[in-house]
Amino acid sequence: MAALEHPALTADDVIARGGWHPRYARVLALASDGDYGLAVVDGNGDGAELEEEQWLWDAEQGWLPGTSSGSGPLEMLASVETGGQIDDTHYAYGRVRGASSVRVSFGGRVYSVPAATDGVWAFVQHSSGAGSCDPPALVL
Repeated sequence: MAALEHPALTADDVIARGGWHPRYARVLALASDGDYGLAVVDGNGDGAELEEEQWLWDAEQGWLPGTSSGSGPLEMLASVETGGQIDDTHYAYGRVRGASSVRVSFGGRVYSVPAATDGVWAFVQHSSGAGSCDPPALVL
């Protein structure tokens, strides 16, 4: 079944629809693939407490926030935090220092993922293969 085309998840979607105050919140990284997205948000703009948010596409309503989980302070964010899985879509995020991108291995392929604000990166990828896959991992 072919995926329907729709806009990628944006920082504006996350701030407007995620309930964040636009004056303070910063979207540090985001990614989407198909109907699933991931955002790493600094809710107060000070790096003290980050949130990892899952996002879901709805054909009638657009991008909708799903679950959210505290990720701790920016300074403690590891180079890779394997976020998890929604249906056949896997996600991960992390923080790299001194590089503008990371390489992520998933499903037998290697992806170049840009590091955004403060070195934070996010990765979301649908798995077309049957069965389970290993979680996304950094390629060193």
